[in-house]
Amino acid sequence: MKNKGFTFIEIIVVLGIIGIILAASYPSILNVLEARALDSSARDLLTTLQAARYIAVNDKVNCRVHFFQENNQWRYLVEIQQPDLTWQPAPKFIKQTLPPKFNPQVLLPASDTSIVFSPIGLIANYNFTTPQSFQIILQSAKLKNLAQDDKRIITIYAGGSIGYTKAKS
Repeated sequence: MKNKGFTFIEIIVVLGIIGIILAASYPSILNVLEARALDSSARDLLTTLQAARYIAVNDKVNCRVHFFQENNQWRYLVEIQQPDLTWQPAPKFIKQTLPPKFNPQVLLPASDTSIVFSPIGLIANYNFTTPQSFQIILQSAKLKNLAQDDKRIITIYAGGSIGYTKAKS
C-alpha cells in the first residue's frame, strides 16, 4: 500500500518558497499602502471642498472651508455664513485633520486661511488685482525616497473649480 500525502520536507520547501515570495513583495506592498493612504487623505479634502461648493450653490449662501492650526496640526472645518455675517459650522460636517505624516502645506492668502464659495460657486475671497494661490499640498517622505509620485496637490481656481494632481518632488 502506497501512502498518499506530502512529506515533511516537501511542506517545509513549499513554506520556504512562500516565505521568500512574501519577503520579496513586502516593500512593494508597503509602497502601495502608503500611496493609497496619501490618495485617500487628499481625496477626503477634495470631497469636502466639493461638498462646500455644493452647499453654497444649493442653499444660496456663502460657505467656506476654514483651515487653522490646532495642536501643531492643520485642521479644517466647513462653515456657513449667517445673516449677521458670522460663521457657524455646517451641519453634518465635523472638524477634520490633515495627516501630519504627509507634511501638509496650506497655501492660502495670508489674511484669511479660508476658501469661501459664493452662492454662484465662485471663490468669494479671491483677489483679482493680486492673483493668489489657493493650494493644499500633501507629501509623503516615504514615496519621495522611492522616487515615486509623492505629492498630491489640490488647487482651487477663482471660478470655483478644483484641480487634483499627482507630482514628484
